[in-house]
Amino acid sequence: MQTQNELLIIENVPLKIRDGPRFQYRGLMVDSSRHFLPLPILRRIIDGMCLAKLNKLHWHLVDDDSFTMQSIHIPGLAEKAAFSEDMMYTKTQIEEFVHYAKQKGVDIIPEIDCPGHSRAIGKFAPLSSITTCFNRTWPHKLADYFIIHGGPPTSALDPSMDLTYDYLEKVFRDLAHYFEHSFVHLGGDEVVYSCWKERKSIDDFMKRHKLANHTQLMNFFINKARGVLRKVDSRKKAIYWSNKRTENVRYADDDILQFWGPMSLIHSFSIKYPKNKFILSPTDMLYISSGFGNRYGTPGGTYRTWLEIYLFEPSNYGMPESMIIGAEACTWGEMADESNLEVKIWPRALGLAETLWSPKRGTIDMISVVRRMNELAAKLRSLKIPCGPITSQYCEAHINDCFQRFYHS
Repeated sequence: MQTQNELLIIENVPLKIRDGPRFQYRGLMVDSSRHFLPLPILRRIIDGMCLAKLNKLHWHLVDDDSFTMQSIHIPGLAEKAAFSEDMMYTKTQIEEFVHYAKQKGVDIIPEIDCPGHSRAIGKFAPLSSITTCFNRTWPHKLADYFIIHGGPPTSALDPSMDLTYDYLEKVFRDLAHYFEHSFVHLGGDEVVYSCWKERKSIDDFMKRHKLANHTQLMNFFINKARGVLRKVDSRKKAIYWSNKRTENVRYADDDILQFWGPMSLIHSFSIKYPKNKFILSPTDMLYISSGFGNRYGTPGGTYRTWLEIYLFEPSNYGMPESMIIGAEACTWGEMADESNLEVKIWPRALGLAETLWSPKRGTIDMISVVRRMNELAAKLRSLKIPCGPITSQYCEAHINDCFQRFYHS
């Protein structure tokens, strides 16, 4: 039993209860780098995860926009690289939050994205030299809408500089201090290789190390950064985002890959990386921040209902279940802040939570499912956690009128 909300008075004893999760990794991702999320919001999310039996909070702390984690080993980094000094998490706050989550049965998995999504670091003068493309703009046209003259700035760390790996070592020491869990997310996605073309020093480095192209340079960086991580803490395992754009990256056999392509490609990645374990976050199902528009006000992704997410079966896409350690719902922060984040998460994450905990389903008793989801949603609200409705108020009161008894998935 994870929470006091689930304690029951049992009169007829002895009684054996056998219950346990199907998947060890039952995750939710929040993004504090695009919109800063105050700690009371994060604590409420932990409370909701505890109730739902989600056990991994993937905390996206760093991106092009801001660097929100106060660094012990690089004083002043977050103070300059966050949106402002009151929009970063201090050492004491992080320590207290990690302890709070642990008490609720939730592990915090930090993400320090590298080498891409790293522009914020360049706002800290002692590290500005390691960020390529810092002043570059990305003008483009949104079809049928308007022209973007600047575009979202981005960057890629310079893999040829010793200072880059010195930065990583110090940040990894921060992570080792703050976070107990053996998983560390190192990102590795959406690296803009053209940023590496702007420096002759990178071309010279590639020639010296006989690296024929930027994919090989990426592999060099991944291997060296992983080596730095293991030097700092040999227990740590790296997680990397993995989709079509990174399918030529070579990972270590014990790296965890977080798949974020369409569901139709899940099978191909089990063939491409047969020795790796996977966390599934298909963009067309578990990106629960999708469907609300993007930063420019234009459409952005597909909205998925709680029932669609509930019916997502990780093993139905050709990847052997033995390769899947779990799945994760992702809430990216471009269009999510303290005003709307929680109602984007709840109740839809409840559907994923039950799928990841329960045995694989065949026939589904929809009346029972809706009743359970309604009860869980009510418990969330009783804990002052914002949660949208499962169904209409009439159907809440008359479930048998609205839902069929059996559904064949």
